[in-house]
Formats: sequence, C-alpha cells, structure tokens
Amino acid sequence: MKASHKPLHIFTIFFIAFLSVTNISFAQDIINEDFLDNIETNARFILGESSPAFAVTVAPEKWKKESATIIGYKRSILFDKKSSGGFFTAKDRSVYFFEKVRFRIKLNDNNAVQSFTQIFFRYSDREDGFIARLIKPNGEIIEVDLKDAVGIEPGTDMPEFFKSFFDQISGEQRRYFKVAIPDLEPGDILEYVANTKSKLNVSGAGYVEFSPQYEICSKNYPVMHNEIVIETDEKSFFKSLSLNGAPEFKKEATDAGNFTKYVFTDKDRGTEKDVNFVKEMLVYPLVKFQVIYSNNGQVKGALIGQKGELKKGFSKEELALKAWEDYESVGSNAFSVNGMLVYTINSFINDSWASLKKLGAKDWTEKDYVKNVYYYVRNKVLFQNSYLSDKAYAYIFGSLLYQRDIKSDLIITTSNRIGNLNQILFEEEIRYALRVGNQLYFNCTDHSNPGEFVETLLGNEGYIITKPTKKVPQEIKPFKLPDAGIAENMAHFAITASLTPDLNNIAVSRVNTFKGISKSRNIDAALKFTSYMLDDYKFYGGNDPADGMRAVQQEEYEKSIRALKEEFKRQKPEFVKEQLEREYRQKIKYKDFKIGSDGRSVKKSDLVFTEDFELPGMIRKAGKKYLVNLTGLVGPQLQIKKEERERTFDINVGYARTLTWAIMFKIPDGYTVDGIAELNSVVENEAGKFSCEAKEENGQVLMKISKVYKQANISKSKWTDMLTFVDAAYNNSFRYLLLKPKK
Repeated sequence: MKASHKPLHIFTIFFIAFLSVTNISFAQDIINEDFLDNIETNARFILGESSPAFAVTVAPEKWKKESATIIGYKRSILFDKKSSGGFFTAKDRSVYFFEKVRFRIKLNDNNAVQSFTQIFFRYSDREDGFIARLIKPNGEIIEVDLKDAVGIEPGTDMPEFFKSFFDQISGEQRRYFKVAIPDLEPGDILEYVANTKSKLNVSGAGYVEFSPQYEICSKNYPVMHNEIVIETDEKSFFKSLSLNGAPEFKKEATDAGNFTKYVFTDKDRGTEKDVNFVKEMLVYPLVKFQVIYSNNGQVKGALIGQKGELKKGFSKEELALKAWEDYESVGSNAFSVNGMLVYTINSFINDSWASLKKLGAKDWTEKDYVKNVYYYVRNKVLFQNSYLSDKAYAYIFGSLLYQRDIKSDLIITTSNRIGNLNQILFEEEIRYALRVGNQLYFNCTDHSNPGEFVETLLGNEGYIITKPTKKVPQEIKPFKLPDAGIAENMAHFAITASLTPDLNNIAVSRVNTFKGISKSRNIDAALKFTSYMLDDYKFYGGNDPADGMRAVQQEEYEKSIRALKEEFKRQKPEFVKEQLEREYRQKIKYKDFKIGSDGRSVKKSDLVFTEDFELPGMIRKAGKKYLVNLTGLVGPQLQIKKEERERTFDINVGYARTLTWAIMFKIPDGYTVDGIAELNSVVENEAGKFSCEAKEENGQVLMKISKVYKQANISKSKWTDMLTFVDAAYNNSFRYLLLKPKK
C-alpha cells in the first residue's frame, strides 16, 4: 500500500539506474574507530582554506536578542563526469559529486543550544570527511569526539544544514550518523566542515535530470553569509530563477576551461516575522535551480536552455510546447503493477479498455462512462506504491475517454504554492488537468472523486493547449481554474459531552463531517487502518477479486482479508489516540471510532466519522465547585505573538472555509451552571467571522461556535481585521463555566 503523501513526481531523479557507492558496513550502528582518523583527515583541509566569512566570532548588534546567528553556511558542489576515464564509456559510466560544506553558528540562548545538542554527518564512502568543533567565548577550541556516533535509520528527519546536497537532488539517503555535544552552552560557536564524494551510475543514459532545488534565503535564525557554488562541465545545463528579492546565481569562469561555476551569495539575511498565513515560496526571498546533464544532442521536449547558458525562465510558447511534447510521449513510459515494471502506459490503456468493455462500457451513458473510468483508474492506482503524475493521469484518462469519442481539453497550470505560470522553471512544476464539457478532472488519489477540487490548484491561472502541427500552430488559450468558497469547504463537529462519574474528565462523543478541501485534508488520517480498499472495485461496477478463484485460492484470499482486518483493528485505536493527542496537545483516553461515510463516492461525498474519548485537563476543582472548559473542546487556537502583530506580506489562509462546533453538554445531577451568558460573542469583518452562542436548555448547555475564513487571499491592509477574529477565537478557548452544587 502506498504512502498517500508521496506522489510519484516528488523528490525523484528523472532518470537514474542505480546509485553506486563504496559502502561502509550498513549493519553497524556505531562508527568503526578505525575510520575516525580517516574521516577527520578527509575534512581537515577545509578548515585551512581562507574564508573571511568564517573567521567571524561576533554577531551583529542588531541580532544579539536572536536565539542564534548563522555566521556562515557554504556548500560547494563539483559535478565531474571525467574523473574516472570518461563519461558514458564502457569503463565507467558515472557522474562523480564532490561536495564541501562549512557551517558556523553562534548560539545565544538555551533554546538554540537544545536545537544543536546533537549533530548529524554523512559517512558512506571512505573519502567522506567530517569535523565538528566548539569555539568557546574565551577562544578555546574543542573538537567534538565522534567515537560515540550512532547510525540513524534512512529517512530520519534532520535539520537542513546537515544533509548533503547530493542526497537532496538524488532523493536518496546515504549512511548518516548522529553524535551528541554535551558541552554546548549559550555563547558558544558551533562549527563543522564536511567533505563527501558520491557516485551516480547512469548505465548508458544520455540524459540525467536532477531534482529541482528551492533555496529559501530566510532560515530559522539570521544568516550573515549563505553561499552555494555549483561547478559543472561543458555537457551540463543549468537554470535558476530568483524571486521575491533573492540574489541571483552568477556565472563565473574557472581555471579549467571546460568547467563553469555558478555562484549564489546571500548576506545579512534576517528572519521573517510573518510566519502565519504565508506561502513561503510566494513571498520569502527564494532562488530555485537545477542541474541537467546530457551527452545526447537530441533533447527534444526538455525544458532547458543552451549548454553553458544560465537559463532564467521560459515563454508561454516554450512552456506549452514542452508540456504537449511531454504529454504525447508519456504513453511509452513504464506503468508499474505492485512495484514491478511490467507495463507501458499505452499497454495499460489497451488492457483497461478491454476490461471496461467486458463490464459493458460501450452501453453506459456518457456521464456514467466518464465516472466509471475515473473510478477504474483510481482502483488501479489504489494498490500502487506511488501515485501517477498529473501528466500520466491526464494521458490515461483522456485516452480512455477517446475510446468512446468523448472529447477533452488539456489544461496546464502550476501549484499556487510555487508561483505563477511565468515562473515555471522545471517540468515538475507543470500541472495537468482535463476538461470534459464544463467539468474539470484532476489527478486521482486513493480517496478522490470525479470533479473534486485540488487545494494547490484553486483559482490558478492556466492555459488550454492543443496539438501543434506543421500546418496549424499550437493554440494557447488563457484559462482560469475555479475557486472554492466557504460553502464548498466545510468542517462540522457535533459534540456530545458530559463529566465522567469521578468528575475528573470530560467524556466526549464527536461526530466529524468534512466536505471539499477540508475533507481532502482529513480523509487520509480518517481512513488509515480501515478496509476501504476491499470494496473499491464496486465504484466502477467491477468484479469481486474472489470471482473465478478456485476453492483453495478463495480460502487463502479470505484468510488474508481476515488477517488484514485484524491487524487494522489492532492498529486503529492507537493511531486515533495519537491523532487526538496531537490535536488537543494532551493525553486522552480512547474509547471508540466509527466511520459513517467514507466520502469516496459521488453519491456520498461527505466524510463522516465518530470518535469517542475522554479528555482530562479541561476541569479545575475549586472546593465543591468545578470550572469546566467547554470552549476548549474546539481544540487549541492560533495565538499571534507580539512580534508578529505588524504585517509585511499579504495574507494567505490556504483556502476559504467554514468550521462549526455544536456542543451539547449534560449538566451533572445536583449542579447548576454559571457563566453561560459571558460566552456569547460575535466578531465579523471582511477577513472572517468568529461567533459563540450558548444557552441552557433542559439540563444541558447548548453551544454553537463558528469560525469562518472568508477568503483565501487577503490584503495585508486587512491584518487588523484578521487579528480581531483570530484573537477572538483564541481568547474564547480559555473561558470556563462554573458548576455549583445545588443547595
């Protein structure tokens, strides 16, 4: 079963046969002492290189109150295809990567110290090197002892400063270790240098496209000096685009005539104060870049400039032509079945059409055919390890519609988290959709329905593009993708609450209902460890997988299904408990979970599920009286800190939406309640609305709370309006009702 949050097109190399490295034994958890001298020797020369930016020991006065200041952060990467007797030769078809990193940070307080009490380094090749050291306020230098370093599992999260650039562009993770720094104190400077060598075996490929990189200039701490150096030979393509005031890469000559150096330098960069309601790539200073290698003159359709050119953008004509050429060529790409590459996409389409005909596809109405094809493809994707790319999905869906002469328009756009169409630099940034009549169809996920919106494509500008021919040039029509408002994106929580018999906890039964983008955001977690996939074939009128099985096969199949359900039954309670504890930021006692509607069909598109649990920490005892935080049942609310109350950037809340809570609280026998009237409030303006209505009725407290984000994008001039209703929601979550014993 795939991880639904890992689409196929993210963090991959366009073509990679396999990575070839000289490995240390990966079975070991502790670094071998025999290599300690070696790893230090391999990095020592970097400390001896002249670098004025790393000689600094004092942070600017303006940043003295910051938790830490990054004095210097430099990455130098050399792409070398000729270091082993030639590139793409029978002897060695490899690209070598030589990477040097130097990092120096001054830690001003305990928060920063806690963030760096352990550091990470790569050691997967005998030529890798690493040294870390502390520079004390009195000038004393203490090197970090690596003998107690411990290997970490692949995929472990680590701060961006410690991960090798090669591992980022390749999507791979080599062998990493971590080591504690017990002597770290406020006022110390932590510095490390790393030197790594990587080898990419391309096994005859003539074209290697490395994953795009997005360098956001603003870090968690102020940065005095940030530098990236990319060095490539004459067979490379390099493209970069600087946005939102970021410096540009500069092209420089090197001593080696066939090599070119591209240098990015950013200095004196403070932290961003606007950290809420922002899409970082749209507003923060950012440079994005990519390296492409090719020893093949035929690069038709590649979104590149000329070799040696620093390409900074593409016209809409270049973009549309590239998108169409990619779309047409996708049929010959591989289509995997259970992780095995046994199909081309065209073969999959042919087999799919044959299967659909057996189900009566020729006799379905056009409306039913479109719907059933969508669910058919979803079912096939459901059991894959990765999602299809937008491009592959659009090609498959459009080709199957073509079998019934159903016309569709191809639309290209880009994610609203990345930028505009004129800022597209990488082919991965081109998103595809189809229009059939007036209905748009987007790439499917495990749980999506035909025509459902995609959050990152809401309200985007796009182009409808056509096939170019020798006689007819390509047509490119502007197109505005639809947006979704507060009526389409809703979350409703119907909560029945009461005190437990010991009056220590609140017993909660919560019915959650989600629609629109709110459903998309919550459905993966809600359906995890449920058996929704077993009946998925029914959505397109397919056959039960057990049909046609022999008795022995059917018995094994049913046995496997029972085992799967038992495993889900075991894991689901713990998962729900973890989710609720993350939501409420405290321990809870799990009771039950039930799905009312899984939201995976057009007829029942709302996601509905019930959670039963107990919440401690919401009740305070005062003698014989009790204070109950009923409004806290909405969960923790956003607090805008003092330093964030002045706004620099326009406001982006992701998507317009409505959230409502209907709370019904049973007043314990023998008690009366005070403070209901004080709960009633309403704040409404152009940015949003917050309201709380409360009353007592038939021995119950009835409360309705509403929070509405009216628009996805709001001018920074409306920040005061935004603060007003966000503050109202935050303050309301701390109000208590008073339960008093009856006399």
